[in-house]
Amino acid sequence: MKVLNLINSIDVGGAESLLVNFVSELRKDKYLDLEICTLYRSTFLNEKIEKTDVPYWELNLKFKYDLMGVLKLVKLIRKRKYDIVHVHLFPSAMFSAIASFFVPKNVKFVFTEHSVYNRRRSSKIFKLLDIFIYNRYSKIICVSNQVRLNLIKWLPKLEEKIDIIFNGTPFIESEEDQFLKQYDILFVGRLERIKGVETLIEAINIINLRYDKVVRVAIVGDGSFRKQLEEIVKRLKLNDYVKFLGTRKDINELMKSSRIFVLPSNWEGLPMAILEAMSMRLPIVATDVGGIPEIIKDGENGLLVPPRDSRILAKTIFQLLIDKNLQTRLTQSAYKKVRKEYSIQNYIKNTLNLYESLIKQQDGSV
Repeated sequence: MKVLNLINSIDVGGAESLLVNFVSELRKDKYLDLEICTLYRSTFLNEKIEKTDVPYWELNLKFKYDLMGVLKLVKLIRKRKYDIVHVHLFPSAMFSAIASFFVPKNVKFVFTEHSVYNRRRSSKIFKLLDIFIYNRYSKIICVSNQVRLNLIKWLPKLEEKIDIIFNGTPFIESEEDQFLKQYDILFVGRLERIKGVETLIEAINIINLRYDKVVRVAIVGDGSFRKQLEEIVKRLKLNDYVKFLGTRKDINELMKSSRIFVLPSNWEGLPMAILEAMSMRLPIVATDVGGIPEIIKDGENGLLVPPRDSRILAKTIFQLLIDKNLQTRLTQSAYKKVRKEYSIQNYIKNTLNLYESLIKQQDGSV
């Protein structure tokens, strides 16, 4: 079986991390001939791909909606003769949908929906575009139940072709670490409005003023909202406590060096960062949005707060920071859950089963 995984780039992001983990675990699989293609040049996670020896193609598009991408993609699919093209994110989804008209009909297209929302869902005009795109796929994978429900609400006729495959994370076998805790709070993610980092910064200010406790925060990631966030930190005079570390490759080490992980998103699909934090035994505070409540049960394996509420977030963070017993109980429960239900091995098994079902349908054997 020959499979191409297409994604916008191999830079920072949950979908990108999932794909890299998937490829890294499967690089020695004799049954699956796996390759990767990106629309744009990558500069971050591509080193990990290169270490796997998996064939890796870059279309090197000049701008986001460069339709030369369709021609290049059609040429690649015809030349490499893939059985399945597995697509992640937009606009890769659009390029593949168009390309599907110009490649052999036996090629099956699969799309993974990673988010509960996108801006196209706010416009009836873009709904027509989404109907066209999604209808070109044989299967649509949703990474959580909430992602599935939101997609069906947007396009009800897709229900029969949707499968749920939860994201998965690898595990590093190690004993409980004794790392020096350099940061009290760690955030990892894109610095965009949807991630709610401004709410976290406001909560830190409340903790400093109301609870008379100084907390050290590491914000890992980059994005178009970074400058505004830095201005908020400066205005609140938090420069000595809130550090913007940019994109980093040592996420595991940063998690080991932090006391708790906070994800204050306004919406999410099934965030890889939370799964990674659970696997690293890091206590979690997150917002009760999207697919997060499917992983985190409030008070059982993490703490949930409403989005955009800096006061409740501040109170919850403070309570967790001062309660070591609560930290221990939450991390132990979270580790057991992620190990049992959200391992990369489970993700691989379910994805391969989906691939096999498509090939059997193609062969007429089912």
